[in-house]
Amino acid sequence: MTKQFISLREVARQLNIPPSTVVYYKDRFSGYIPSQGGEGRRKRYPVEVIDIFRRIREMFNNNWSTEQIEQELAMRSHVVTPPRDNGEPVSEARPDAPSTAYAMGGVLDKMTDLLENQSLFRGEIRSLRDELAELKRERRESEEQYQSKLDQVQSEVASLRRAKEELERLLRGGAENAPLFPSEDYLARPLVIRTRNGEYLGVLGKVQKHFALRDFVFMIERNAAAGRKLDLSWELREDQWVLLVTSRDGEEGREQHVVLVTQKTVTPSRNTVTEIVRLNINGNDVPDSLLLTLFKKVKDGFDAWAG
Repeated sequence: MTKQFISLREVARQLNIPPSTVVYYKDRFSGYIPSQGGEGRRKRYPVEVIDIFRRIREMFNNNWSTEQIEQELAMRSHVVTPPRDNGEPVSEARPDAPSTAYAMGGVLDKMTDLLENQSLFRGEIRSLRDELAELKRERRESEEQYQSKLDQVQSEVASLRRAKEELERLLRGGAENAPLFPSEDYLARPLVIRTRNGEYLGVLGKVQKHFALRDFVFMIERNAAAGRKLDLSWELREDQWVLLVTSRDGEEGREQHVVLVTQKTVTPSRNTVTEIVRLNINGNDVPDSLLLTLFKKVKDGFDAWAG
């Protein structure tokens, strides 16, 4: 029966591995791979070498060392040399150093790996560059949107400021049909009463520094009974601000009129305050004793309702 032979390229095709890898295996373990013929392309390999190459591949994949692979192949092939003169068989001598072809095959494999790794690294670098460019674009768009919104808010704030200044100008200038209001400073000053002894009494709280005219107005609005209509207006009489409050009962039609007269005062300790000159309810002036009682009640509940 004629013996069949196979080329190294066919071995590589059947095992689905690179031809250079087959050449490397052949050169590294040449003592265990049978062949016939001369050198180079004239050398022929029996088809049985497919199993040998397959086993070598499996051992490499399992991280066997070359020494372990050689031992395994030696056990499979039982390669020996003719007996010596003393009749003892000796193992076939194997080259200790790799051949030139083996060295070249290893270099080519390393070069292939390096080129593949370099290609992968370049691909990753391109991907990272693309991601960085996308992040920069998103950041630029976010900054542009933020700046646009900031400009819009600043424009609205400027518009509100202009409207506020115009309203204050109309109020302070006494424009026709324009309502009158005390200044914010006037409303925010401490609200005090003066006793018969010439002492100025105010209310200090824990939440706020002092009880002011605006707090007094807020107290009137807050304490208005349900179902009653409340009208507030201001009048400027010489150097005094007069608060006019009208409260109407929707069901019975009764009205209550409150007149609060205040003025700017500088105390002996050089503090600028807003002084209650007179409080009138339904045409009757409230005596100083009742004003003092009112302030004591305000002091007791100031922190509670102001908070």
